[in-house]
Amino acid sequence: MTLRLRRPLTLVVPVVTSLALAGGAMTAVAQTEPAAGAPLNTTDAPQPARGIIVKLADDADTEVGDLTDEVAAELPDGVGVANSTEGASDLGVLDLSTQVDATDLDDAIEQLEDNPAVEWAVPNGVRLPSATANDPQYTNGRLWNLTGTWGVHANRAWDITTGSPSVRVGVLDTGALMGHPDLSGQFVAGRDFVDDEYDCMNASCSRYAYRRTYISANDRSSWDADPSDPGDGRTSSALCEYMGPDNSTWHGTHVAGTIAAKRNNGIGVVGIAPTVKIQPVRVLGRCGGTDWDIAMGILWASGANVTAYDGRRHGTVPVNRTPSKVINLSLGGYVPNTTQVRQLCQFYGQIASIARKRGSTIVAAAGNNGSNHAYNVPSVCPGFIAVAATDTNGNRASFSNYGRGIDVAAPGVNIMSTYNNGPQAPGSHTYAANQGTSMATPAVAATAALAYSVGITNPDVVERVLKATARRSANCTAAQCGSGVVSAYNVLMAKAPTSAPRISGAARVGRTLRATTGSWRNGATVRLTWYRGSKVVRYGTTYRVTKADLGKRVTVRATATNGSRAIFHQRSVVVKSKPKMAFSMPSKFSKSKKVKLRVKIKAPYVRATGTIRVYDGNKRIAVKKIYSKNKGKVTITLPKIKKKGKHRIRVIYSGSTKVSATKKSKVVRVR
Repeated sequence: MTLRLRRPLTLVVPVVTSLALAGGAMTAVAQTEPAAGAPLNTTDAPQPARGIIVKLADDADTEVGDLTDEVAAELPDGVGVANSTEGASDLGVLDLSTQVDATDLDDAIEQLEDNPAVEWAVPNGVRLPSATANDPQYTNGRLWNLTGTWGVHANRAWDITTGSPSVRVGVLDTGALMGHPDLSGQFVAGRDFVDDEYDCMNASCSRYAYRRTYISANDRSSWDADPSDPGDGRTSSALCEYMGPDNSTWHGTHVAGTIAAKRNNGIGVVGIAPTVKIQPVRVLGRCGGTDWDIAMGILWASGANVTAYDGRRHGTVPVNRTPSKVINLSLGGYVPNTTQVRQLCQFYGQIASIARKRGSTIVAAAGNNGSNHAYNVPSVCPGFIAVAATDTNGNRASFSNYGRGIDVAAPGVNIMSTYNNGPQAPGSHTYAANQGTSMATPAVAATAALAYSVGITNPDVVERVLKATARRSANCTAAQCGSGVVSAYNVLMAKAPTSAPRISGAARVGRTLRATTGSWRNGATVRLTWYRGSKVVRYGTTYRVTKADLGKRVTVRATATNGSRAIFHQRSVVVKSKPKMAFSMPSKFSKSKKVKLRVKIKAPYVRATGTIRVYDGNKRIAVKKIYSKNKGKVTITLPKIKKKGKHRIRVIYSGSTKVSATKKSKVVRVR
């Protein structure tokens, strides 16, 4: 089904509701309130975009760049397609010659989605820093969020572990001030994904050039290896469209301190996981950052090959050799309706799936609208752990979003952490008490990092343990706080798996599957349960596959009988029939002749359906569907092969829900 996005994307902002600075070992300075008229995180805010993100259909023979002309014809006057980027997973982006309001892209998106080669398209929205009020106050450095009754019990968790330096937490934010004395030595190499501005060089925009102004980046460079925060403040409303003047937030530095500020160094604060390492990934500049750049930051932090997605525009991006096992996104944005949420979550959900398959847990702020979380992106999207904020009594903070999709909660009111007193550029290092779901999110990310440090490393299991061990106050219901306030101590004390069950044997009808329990912590007594889909079919270490399993997912689940039933690890196999393929075609034929290729797929218990693809070497030359009525047989007329000599003809059967894929090849001679 083709999906349409008719309304613009909303702002993704570092979600902080108020800020106050504290003294102590260093001098503090108050931040001013934002300029009048500065955009807030609401549906009335301007919705800028710098391009269109495109997902091609699986069988599309086109590239994203081939769509340039039809997009350009539907753009506002004076706006062109400046550049196209081809990515892996059929993703790509069309960059515009100038920033526009996302509503101006409606016609272009409609044109794209009428193209059968396009699965969906969304504006490459601009994500802006927070513009909420700052409330100066002096605090005494109390870290209630670590040690209080409704804190995360970090002090008790430290008796078990303070974290492992081999565990990295990616902080996707405004960058970080790595020279802060409470953060010095706490970092591994990061990356900057805040882009430069660009212009069309001719009327058709067939040539473009970067301006080398670096207005948003504010560091005299585009994507690079330096994630330092140069400041995201703005001295003039002319600097960034839709944004008035404001001071720098030093948002990423505050988040980093909550996670891993140094312990027992005699100054300042301490992080929840003080021995883990922070990987700063800069995705927000003073004019914000785009969805595409934020997504590339997620992929890079997880260790994925960003060059496969964006190599044409930014050249080779070195693969992250120290991937982040936890990724913190203290940013989010209100999206006006459920249709838009579903559409945008296709993009973010696909990115999250790639990162999670690489072993990364992604934690995201639930937003500060004080309203329904179901409209907050990306935290409501699949693959993100959504975090609400709570106060000192364990109740939902008034500003925190709530409702569908909230997974857990954490302290988010008056959270003291590392900071800087520079109004625009970095000044003296200091400390600040901030509040918001931005502050709650790193508490959960740090707790997840402690779980990784003791061997709980599967993202699904990490999420289950966080939820199963959380606590609720009387007023922190599931609708308000999800599973409740996280406890680092409870996470580390849980009877939890550190490896998945293992399945041996062929997933074929009549064969026997065998499973082991995997490894567990804290003296767990483990039972194995077999499922066909969601139905329990057997207990124990073995299961004999039946015809009823054909095309179904068979899962073995390991659960501690002396622990929480909500904490489990599992492994699945899909039962399919193993096919045999035969195909025939002439071994020799003329280059002027179209030859027929006959394919037969035979599979036990079921008729083969699916797709047959034919390749001449690596070039696909024919595609044909095979239906049940074909009884496993199809005839394909191949196009003329014009080049004389030997050719390897490869026939690939894609398989189906009940039949495995298979392939076969033959060398022929063209005269």
